[in-house]
Amino acid sequence: MSIRFEYWQSEVDGQWYFHLIGANGGVIVQSAGYLTEDECLNGIEMVKRYSDIAIVVQPDVDVDLSMYT
Repeated sequence: MSIRFEYWQSEVDGQWYFHLIGANGGVIVQSAGYLTEDECLNGIEMVKRYSDIAIVVQPDVDVDLSMYT
């Protein structure tokens, strides 16, 4: 099975969600809810576009992020 994004509209709240699914079938990323399908697809595009340049930080550790802005 290949790595993929899956997206759907919830029958419970009507919002749109996506998962990034790993090669083993497990969920790597679970999105927040989006009001429209277009917003959900844009969220997927943002993950695809920025994941390779995003820095990794531990939010509860005092880190100087000024060099990244």
